[in-house]
Amino acid sequence: MHAVTLLALTLAPAAPALKDPPTKMPSIVGEWVRIGHTQTGQPVAVGRENHHQVFTAEGEWVYWYGDGRAQPGGKTYAIDIKQSPPTIDIFLNPAKDDGWRGIYKIEKDTLTLCLIKIPGERPKTFESSADKPTTVWVFQRVAKD
Repeated sequence: MHAVTLLALTLAPAAPALKDPPTKMPSIVGEWVRIGHTQTGQPVAVGRENHHQVFTAEGEWVYWYGDGRAQPGGKTYAIDIKQSPPTIDIFLNPAKDDGWRGIYKIEKDTLTLCLIKIPGERPKTFESSADKPTTVWVFQRVAKD
């Protein structure tokens, strides 16, 4: 009996440590307002009108500028959080042949999207330059009232 206990105590330090549980990625669902914009490597003025985007839990994508509200109209999105970085596709119509494909990241209350117009090849990094016709948008989450 003592030999079994001694063997268990000897092997215990060599056992693999439990991994930290994976951190849960914040949800993209909610309303966001643009705070940064780069197009083909050039900064774009954010402008006087706020640019809002809303991602719903049902996969609808809505956007508008200024104080108005856009009407829903068949715009959707799909994400894959299993990819690294997570991917996003935004579609302007039900045929899904017009829109953007890209990657995204959420850090605290900041959403960064790097997108290219469909049928372009999905970006792999959050870079925009003259030779990479990508758009990088940075949004701040709108706090709920």
